[in-house]
Amino acid sequence: MPDHEWEDWLAALDRVLSPGGPWTSGGETDADRLSLALCELRHDPYAARTARTFTTSTLRAWGVTELLDDAELVIGELVINALHHGLRGRAAVVSGHPVRVILALNDVSLVCVVIDDGEEVPTPRDPDFGAEGGRGLQVVEAISDRWGWSPLRSPGKAVWAAFGLGKRTTPAARHLEVCQ
Repeated sequence: MPDHEWEDWLAALDRVLSPGGPWTSGGETDADRLSLALCELRHDPYAARTARTFTTSTLRAWGVTELLDDAELVIGELVINALHHGLRGRAAVVSGHPVRVILALNDVSLVCVVIDDGEEVPTPRDPDFGAEGGRGLQVVEAISDRWGWSPLRSPGKAVWAAFGLGKRTTPAARHLEVCQ
């Protein structure tokens, strides 16, 4: 998808995420062609699992089964990052501010969005070889067609990953290496 189409898509998504709700501008957005699903998660040990289950059941309902594995993995990584980095400090956990997962589907793409109240800029890290964590955004970047983040008008940010539909190029068979 060309850059200008992605920018239009993200501008439409910004209207959806705005405090005024979707379709508040006078633009020519066709609400019938956009499917949205929302899941609010609290800071608990099962939040990432809940988000992955929500993602797979939503994509199955929408008939987008070719993206099940990739979208499930991306959402899991983004939710874990939001819980670990976006809800820093006891105040965020006690206040009950949720992490929100939004899935948005139109005719040409699926956008997976995770929203948290954090201000920290999501940046891929280059962890030590033996480190157990720190590779989440590298995974998101490798699997999705595009990813990015945007500060929200209200406190917080939205981190998103997008997948094109239809003419996706399937990479050569993925190699899974067994660690011993």
